[in-house]
Amino acid sequence: MADDVVYLGHNNTIPLLLTRAGEPEPLNAISKMTLTLGGVTIESDNGNLDPIQWCKLGMKVGEIRLTLGMQTGLKARANSYDAVVVIYDPSNPQGFVWGSTKIFVKSEVEVKTSS
Repeated sequence: MADDVVYLGHNNTIPLLLTRAGEPEPLNAISKMTLTLGGVTIESDNGNLDPIQWCKLGMKVGEIRLTLGMQTGLKARANSYDAVVVIYDPSNPQGFVWGSTKIFVKSEVEVKTSS
């Protein structure tokens, strides 16, 4: 996984690819997924408006998409975090820690002006 940015108050999406031994991991058996960063756990059951989605039309095998800019728990936590992904399926009902990625949370879009 790579470093990505969440812009609070915006709808930017972070695509991540979950792989095992270099191959994309099929996610069709996943029933729930969580992402924990900065003490906040975001949960999804893959609903159409959920902040974590997988196995949707147009997505690659193993791809998850994070849309975290509207998560209220992150509002007061503009910083950089190791975000931990946990997946749940029939073989892992208590959850399987997939791994982590660095996510930067920014409270504002930075605009540089020329002088």
